[in-house]
Amino acid sequence: MRTIILLLAFPLLAMAQPSKQEQFKISLQTVIQNSTMADVFPGMVVASPSKENPNYYYDWVRDTALTMRSLVDYYELTGDAKIKKLILTWVDAEAFRQNLPTFSGLGEPKYNIDGSGFEGPWGRPQNDGPALRALTMIKFARLLLTQGQEDYVLKKLYHGILPADSVIKKDLEYTAYNWQAASFDLWEEEKGMHFYTLLSQHTALQEGAKLARELRDDGAAVFYEKEARAIGAMLKKDFLNDKIGILVTKGKEASLWYKNSGLDVAPLLALNHNSPYQKLFSYKDTSVKKYISSLIEQSSEIYSINKRYPDLGVAIGRYQEDRYDGYRTESIGNPWFLSTLALGEYYCLLRDKTKNKRLDDVIEKQFKRVLFHSDRKGHMSEQFNRESGNMQGAHDLTWSHNAFMTAMMRCKLL
Repeated sequence: MRTIILLLAFPLLAMAQPSKQEQFKISLQTVIQNSTMADVFPGMVVASPSKENPNYYYDWVRDTALTMRSLVDYYELTGDAKIKKLILTWVDAEAFRQNLPTFSGLGEPKYNIDGSGFEGPWGRPQNDGPALRALTMIKFARLLLTQGQEDYVLKKLYHGILPADSVIKKDLEYTAYNWQAASFDLWEEEKGMHFYTLLSQHTALQEGAKLARELRDDGAAVFYEKEARAIGAMLKKDFLNDKIGILVTKGKEASLWYKNSGLDVAPLLALNHNSPYQKLFSYKDTSVKKYISSLIEQSSEIYSINKRYPDLGVAIGRYQEDRYDGYRTESIGNPWFLSTLALGEYYCLLRDKTKNKRLDDVIEKQFKRVLFHSDRKGHMSEQFNRESGNMQGAHDLTWSHNAFMTAMMRCKLL
């Protein structure tokens, strides 16, 4: 009887669930498709093919930087020439839009598919974008340097002159001079100082300083190191919390009146997205352990699918007060694929640090949770309903698929 009820609630359960490796291939192809839409400016990536209810047919600097990070990681593993070409096209696109006149300069978060800046009302600036873009390009630059392509790196990626005329240099200069300014968070809802943004800025400047020294820009390296230390000091001083471990935002200038727990998946994403470079917060730190424990406890309680399917991993959303359901902003939030994958990725990185093989089963359950709520054809939307488990929100969200790719690579499952 239980099997019949499950099949009625989830008709797709009758179909074979893809393996993790099969899903990786599907996610890779989806990321490539969303990065090469025929009507989109070459090098830009649509957040989702969805053009209405919701309309995500735009390029967000943050999302694209994370997408390209997954492709850079994949290129490092495989040396795939087609993937390298995609990344090089992205570099050209970013160089182009860095010079566009927009409302918030390099802090502009969102662009139209023709490459122009979005001119409607929006949460501006979003200063995690330049830092994440720089960090991805720094890794790519290092790969190119090992291939003997220093001329390209100096011409396109990092040229140590001022005013900056290369992509990484521009982003690092912007980050170094603007990190103390309040900006909107990665959910584009609150303006203030955010753990996610600050950790990304710290790591970008730290790694940027190393690249600057390697490319004989010593003065800039000293400057970036100084600002990275200052950001690190702020993170350690202002964002640790005895109750929940790590706070998401401080010094709010614009906020959601109903978001008051201070607990959000964003710090977990920050830890993952800045791995393996950031050294401020070890996965074994008391504050990190308390934060992860608080996040799991909260999610286990508020999403009924965690209780309904306890043999699967923990479904994680953005934050408990979330009112965005993928279509409306005055509803009730759900678990997200990328958040649920982030917990699995965290466990993989923790396992590698601690050599704790007992985490293997926990990791496997997180992947099973994600695959369980997909549609058996490899499609992954933005969210899955907290009660029914069915997908909703923007379909084939690029971030969901690149999060799956990144988790698989971090877990060494290819």
